[in-house]
Amino acid sequence: MPGILKQIITAVVFILFLVTTSVNAEIISKIAAVVNDAIITTYQLDNALEKALKLNPSSSSLSAAEKEKLRLKILDQLIEEELFKERVSKLRIKVSDADVEAAINDVQQQNKLTREQLIAALQQQGMTFETYRESLRKQILRFKLIGIEVQSKAEVTSAEVREYYREHLEDYSESPYMQLSRLTIPIPKGAEKGKIDDLRALAIEAQGRLEKGESVNTLLVSYATAGADGGDMGKFRIGELSESFDRVVRDLKVGEISEIVEIPNGFFLFKMDDRSSGAEKPFDDVRAGIEQILMEKKREETFKNWNKELRKEAYIDIRI
Repeated sequence: MPGILKQIITAVVFILFLVTTSVNAEIISKIAAVVNDAIITTYQLDNALEKALKLNPSSSSLSAAEKEKLRLKILDQLIEEELFKERVSKLRIKVSDADVEAAINDVQQQNKLTREQLIAALQQQGMTFETYRESLRKQILRFKLIGIEVQSKAEVTSAEVREYYREHLEDYSESPYMQLSRLTIPIPKGAEKGKIDDLRALAIEAQGRLEKGESVNTLLVSYATAGADGGDMGKFRIGELSESFDRVVRDLKVGEISEIVEIPNGFFLFKMDDRSSGAEKPFDDVRAGIEQILMEKKREETFKNWNKELRKEAYIDIRI
């Protein structure tokens, strides 16, 4: 299926269109709006409003003014639907049964549903499978129309991509970080001075061994009887650690060992495993992402302009 069709699948599984017209179901009603040669009746509008309210769990709490605002919004959507319908007819855009079937299969795959489960879920929503197929067909038509009228006109140039990159360098720079390992020789609560001195001596010994190239993990085994603790701490930005720890690690080079930090609950040693001062991500690495951002903006802007022109060229007479 063309990429433009796949966009309809990610929104919702069960698409309920605002309006389903039936000549036999029409009753006497007033004209809500005239759109070129088409008429939107108050019956169609009220029917669409009723469906929208059923889909909104909090609709019962809407005030009369809020319901009227929603009614006018739905009328605007129905007007847009008529304009789109006319444009589709003029451009002779078609949707094949194979297109619809492919869309349904994608819905099933993405939501891990069998055809029977999908039909059952639709029935719970008060929709028949055939109505659902026609709803998808209309959605696909809409996306095909937008693809022809909008997407093809929304182009992003290389110059625009580079300009965006220059203006948003902060967004495409890695934050400076330090990757640390820690070795802690704990001081038992209530330890006497002699015991603390012995543990300090162990910490000094451990510092020397680390500086000679032994790993933190090796020392954790060596000093297990002293309750040694530690290991890989992960990445930190400068200033994220407590002041006493940050002071001894912030200027370390990769592979260097910190001085011993002594606090009431233990002796702490740190090793700088890796660090980065922060660097800009290469343009080629982020180009595709920037193109996508700019394309979405262009599509939105182009669609608004196209929709505005579509309405400007049409005869629209709202009568409510």
